[in-house]
Amino acid sequence: MHLESLANELLLDIFEYFHAVQLLRSFQGLNRRVNTLILTHFQKHRFDFRTASKQHFDSVCEINLPLILDQISSLGLSNDDEIPHQIDLFRSYGWKLDQFQNLSSLSLDHIRSGDIICEVLCECSQLIHLNLNSCYFGDKQDDILRFVNCVWSLPKLTYCCLNMSFKHGLYMPISNNISLSLERLSVLGVSYHIDQLTHLCEYTPHLQSFTFDLSSTSSGEEIKKSLSSITALNLVFVGTQHGIIGNLLQHVPNLCRLKIETMYLEMNGHDWEHIIRRCLPKLKAFQLKMRFEVTREKHRKELFNSFQTRFWLEEQQWYIRYHYNLDDSSNMICLYTLPFSFSYLDIFFPIHFESTCPQDDDDNNQYLSYNHVQHLLYRSSSANNIIVSNLHFSNITQLSVTLPANNHLRFIIKKLDRLTTLEVSRLKSMSNVDAQLQLQNILDLAPYICSLKFNSWREGQFQNQDSLMADRLTPIVLKTRLIRQVNLRGYDWWFNDEECVLIRDSSLMKNCEVLFIKVQNRMNLLYLINSLNNLLALIVQSRDDNWTWNDYSSSIDDSYVQWLQQNLPSKCSVKRDSRFVHCIRIWIHL
Repeated sequence: MHLESLANELLLDIFEYFHAVQLLRSFQGLNRRVNTLILTHFQKHRFDFRTASKQHFDSVCEINLPLILDQISSLGLSNDDEIPHQIDLFRSYGWKLDQFQNLSSLSLDHIRSGDIICEVLCECSQLIHLNLNSCYFGDKQDDILRFVNCVWSLPKLTYCCLNMSFKHGLYMPISNNISLSLERLSVLGVSYHIDQLTHLCEYTPHLQSFTFDLSSTSSGEEIKKSLSSITALNLVFVGTQHGIIGNLLQHVPNLCRLKIETMYLEMNGHDWEHIIRRCLPKLKAFQLKMRFEVTREKHRKELFNSFQTRFWLEEQQWYIRYHYNLDDSSNMICLYTLPFSFSYLDIFFPIHFESTCPQDDDDNNQYLSYNHVQHLLYRSSSANNIIVSNLHFSNITQLSVTLPANNHLRFIIKKLDRLTTLEVSRLKSMSNVDAQLQLQNILDLAPYICSLKFNSWREGQFQNQDSLMADRLTPIVLKTRLIRQVNLRGYDWWFNDEECVLIRDSSLMKNCEVLFIKVQNRMNLLYLINSLNNLLALIVQSRDDNWTWNDYSSSIDDSYVQWLQQNLPSKCSVKRDSRFVHCIRIWIHL
């Protein structure tokens, strides 16, 4: 069967399996019909540069993009470690977003310049959706206000997700502009104070859905006006002050959906029942997750009983479950409504459960589902192979594990075929041989892992400093095939000439496209770039680089970066990380 014989609908379905750059590189120019279908595809699907290699990015910006410019409705750009400096290079080609006449959705990832973000937003008056993911502002407070004013001045913006972090001491301000279009707002990574919320809603009068972190620092002020437009609230709160939560919830009388995650805030079933009955008459969906310290068994029983009233079990049929580690000296307890509805869970075995769900022992009970969990943090304080049969995770994409891991890890995650990211640490007492064996076992069960990161894997843990190099450099002798991103920065070691040769020859690096590493000197850096054939990006810290933050913030030329630019091919992009100035980020085009 020839490609041309397929119906247009089938070809459009096939196009959905390709990333935007892949699609253009594979199909554009075959014939007029295929070109027309590509334009149709991009009217509905995001044109995402966030998976492009440097070579393909350059080619698309120069050749392909002018031909499809008017059809693009959704665009994604990133400056993350895998494709550093992408947005800078995009703009260096002369592209501005006001040239994309039909652009209605924009996603920016890992941008670390408030000036660049503001410049881009000033070109996007037609935006309906805006998504900023893991963006960092190290500028002055006035620059953050300028950014917020840019967002609130977009006249058609209805959905906005801002996942950000600020330089220490900076905070999230309220815009000076009023947005009459914004209906759904998510602000993560930075916190609002409770006394800011009245002003926020005054300047966002049509806000219906609001996701945010609430600061536990109280200025003594409270919300004094009803936030009547809000019907859905997703809240993260870290602190112990009951009054802050109570003051907020008594001013959202039209709330229909409440999802709340707290840390250190201890509220029992009677407390929540009182707030819901008194303040939230329209509440239909309630999702709760609390972590706090409980030191006495009597206190745990009282807490459990407070969620077994008629309100919880009969009127609302909202069931809860809590668990805690039997050996954990911190006495932390995790309590949540069922089914579990949060994407992250930290479990520490051996574990004890209690639940108000009437069928908690039934494996088929929908209330036992942990299908929403995508990132699982797993630890164990016991060497026993304990199997927890009614605790299963079927959609884990990211696993953070501290070795040793008992056999019951594979029972609670029955399938690891969705796992793409693995972060691994080990206890100080664990030998290299055992650590490598257990890690290899996990890799053997997870065929689609593409990212492997080592945390707390210290050279000082080696039992025999005179052992063979391959024994000491445990991560680089692992057998694996598909891993394309390897992070060795948590492996507390500066790799020298001989060790870089071992890295080149290891099976772990066979398909590596993105490498995080610390090396002894700049020549090690050049060697890795020239010897790892599949490498597309290198994020490196070099021991002979003495650059400091004071140097970065001054006008002094960066001689280290200049040396790299002179000794790498001209199309390689080299920059110092503006947030972590000891790291050099290289986007490779050989």
